[in-house]
Amino acid sequence: MITGELKSKLERVWDAFWSGGISNPLEVTEQITYLLFIKRLDEIQTRKDNRANHSGKPDPDPLFTEEQQGLRWQNFKSRDPEVMYGIVEQGVFPYLRAMGGDGSTYSHHMRDARFTIPGPNLLAKVVDLLDTISTESSDAAGDIYEYLLAKIVTVGQNGQFRTPRHIVELMVEMTQPKPGDEVCDPACGTAGFLVQTASYVKRKHATALLDVEQQAHFHASMFHGFDFDSTMLRIGSMNMLLHGIENPDIRYRDSLAESAAGDAERYSLILANPPFAGSLDYESTVADLLRVVKTKKTELLFLALYLQLLKPGGRAAVIVPVGVLFGSTKAHKELRRVLVEDHKLDGVVKLPSGAFKPYAGVSTAILLFTRTGSGGTDNVWFYDVQADGFSLDDRRTPLLPEDRLGVRPAAGSLSEEEHTKNNLPDVLARWFDRSSSERNRERTEQSFCVPKSDIVAQNYDLSLNRYAERPRYLTAGRRVTMADLLGAGLLAEGTQLTFEHTGASYSARLTAEGRLELAGGQQFPSPNRAAAAAAGDRAIDGWQAWALQDGTTLDRLRQQFLNTPAMGVPSPASTAELANDRPGSSPNSDASPPPVTAQGNRVTQNAETAKDSDQIQSVNEPARDEDKDAPVVGLTVGDLPSALGGVVYVSRSATFDEAITRMVINDYSQLPVLSGRKLDGAVTWQSIARARHANHNPPFHRAITPAREVSYNQDLIDIVPMLTEFEFILVRNQRNEIAGIVTASDVAAAYGAMAAPFFLIGELDQRLRQVLASSVEFPEVQGLCDPEGDRNIKGFNDLSIGDYQRVLENKEAWERVGWSLDRKIFIERLAEVRQIRNDLMHFNPKPLPDNCTHMIRHMINVLREYGN
Repeated sequence: MITGELKSKLERVWDAFWSGGISNPLEVTEQITYLLFIKRLDEIQTRKDNRANHSGKPDPDPLFTEEQQGLRWQNFKSRDPEVMYGIVEQGVFPYLRAMGGDGSTYSHHMRDARFTIPGPNLLAKVVDLLDTISTESSDAAGDIYEYLLAKIVTVGQNGQFRTPRHIVELMVEMTQPKPGDEVCDPACGTAGFLVQTASYVKRKHATALLDVEQQAHFHASMFHGFDFDSTMLRIGSMNMLLHGIENPDIRYRDSLAESAAGDAERYSLILANPPFAGSLDYESTVADLLRVVKTKKTELLFLALYLQLLKPGGRAAVIVPVGVLFGSTKAHKELRRVLVEDHKLDGVVKLPSGAFKPYAGVSTAILLFTRTGSGGTDNVWFYDVQADGFSLDDRRTPLLPEDRLGVRPAAGSLSEEEHTKNNLPDVLARWFDRSSSERNRERTEQSFCVPKSDIVAQNYDLSLNRYAERPRYLTAGRRVTMADLLGAGLLAEGTQLTFEHTGASYSARLTAEGRLELAGGQQFPSPNRAAAAAAGDRAIDGWQAWALQDGTTLDRLRQQFLNTPAMGVPSPASTAELANDRPGSSPNSDASPPPVTAQGNRVTQNAETAKDSDQIQSVNEPARDEDKDAPVVGLTVGDLPSALGGVVYVSRSATFDEAITRMVINDYSQLPVLSGRKLDGAVTWQSIARARHANHNPPFHRAITPAREVSYNQDLIDIVPMLTEFEFILVRNQRNEIAGIVTASDVAAAYGAMAAPFFLIGELDQRLRQVLASSVEFPEVQGLCDPEGDRNIKGFNDLSIGDYQRVLENKEAWERVGWSLDRKIFIERLAEVRQIRNDLMHFNPKPLPDNCTHMIRHMINVLREYGN
């Protein structure tokens, strides 16, 4: 990374290009690249000349003939600007274009080289700058080139954009390239992945590269890059040269339109972030990819291409849009099934949504897999990257000093606080532990492993949120608030907090009541609401956004609060003790039936365990009035009482009498069969009858039928299709234990409780509208509800409950309605109903409290009685 004077010079040159009329960053980069190339050729020739002088033998293959000596950098760099300009325009660039006959990658891409620097003075400035840099040092030349490439912010056409260098570095470090690898990027662009791979191999395997054959492989047959953009090919090949790779395989190919049969099973490592341009016509797609997966989606076609290009045992780290992870089309599901079942899916790294700004705001992930052709997936490792060292806005400013950025910070290990701003070193460290300690991580952690069986049960869904257990940030059964942090001494009255969003900075102060007060005087109890009001963007996570002057976020303080046993959730030790007392926490066939059960359509609870059940509820369900801070789109499985209420179960070695007795005395229709934490299946009245009908004295295991299991934090709506196939679904809790059972009637009851208020509000709305339509003329209503005429109210159907309130607040309109009721009291109750309606329309997944439902029902009855 360049700093100081050199960076300042580059900025001045860049500005000179713009003021000289060249405003396209690609063109600027390309012109500078040509000059770096001719300088590099001169340095190579100087080395050849020294070798010839030392040996006394002439150079058999000089880059410059006697007649071309004036075209060498060392010979034209000191000429007057006008003379230099003529030499470069009329001599150097024709020379570059004529190099196309020597067969090298570079000369091939030089055939279309154009000189577009507009004047002698600008050329002199650029030559003067570049002359201070020795391209003999691939690091120095490469740093300049990386800086120039970072300027290319307008390449986002057809899905193309440059992958940030630190993300490239992460992917290379995770795949650990070796000197014998053949590395391919099927959509190489500026060749960033290949360049980073070369740097890694030179650093990690310097001794191996001393071997003559190995060095020849490194320079001529290790690196392969394809692209169909000639400008990108030219820039990419120059990038490789300036990083010390003499003759890589960089060539034109439309990877999705041209058959790669000649390269099938050739490469041992693929690193890629191809352009995702949406859809292609089948006619534009090569047939051998469509045989793998019939789709028009480019992101899926590229995945099919990777599997075709990799040799058995070959590995890949590739970036995909997150839709690949959970897309519901047949092609999406089939390709994920192929990765999991036919090959070895190793990991999924979810990247933050701002990782590719300013090029694009698309959400992405890194897929890491190995081609085997025979399966091998056992556990899939997931990591949720929340910070990559840079702000996630368009500016992407560093959040830490330079020596603390990247995958392997020069300063060494990061502190816990620094980790919150740069997760990449932790990603790499935990990746290498994925077969050991990572297997024991809870799904509430930033990284964890998911068994293949769980992924199969989820129809090969690979989205991290499908398996991650969402933290609820609860204390004493409710959400943590800023007032809690204030009371705990983690915040003080008057504390100043700030956050940046889309290039703007916002500030607030903490009041004595634990509210955030914005510059305009507005106060909010929730960081989310305060951030939304400040920036006008409801999608902001205020806990992550608002920070103290030292960069500490409110979320970090919240975690500190929760990690204090006296304040937050129980400590791990106390949680474990509680788990041991809970039914189903340590299943064994000799245990007596647990006192808390929720099974089939019945729920029974021993009074002595009610307190424990309440604790389960508080851990998994935030108080309703606290949900406003972080809205939940829909119910999760864990929101159902039966999901975490405990289970009665039997072991695989049980008898028919034991199973039947447990089902009879509890009035259950099914029992799960458990071996420790492993779910073997279930027995039902139907499975028992079938087993005994087929054999009068069958072994008990013949009655075990397959059973589906889901995580307690899965969206409830997603299990509805499963319940059409299975009459029940077993639920795993946050400790991955079978902790409850859900039936179709449980789901119907939950959605019924949610749906009823919508119907009630609909009837109330309709009756109020009928009352006004039959009593008050529409022009009068229109004048009361839209005095400025800017709402486009065209009829009574365009009115809201707030409009009804405005009309009835008018004395004359009230009198025309003709009710013998007190107008003020009626309006007050209507205002309460309006607030309930507004809360309901925010789609809070919890049912309305009974008193609210009763209030709406009673108002409907009033309108039925008094309405016209």
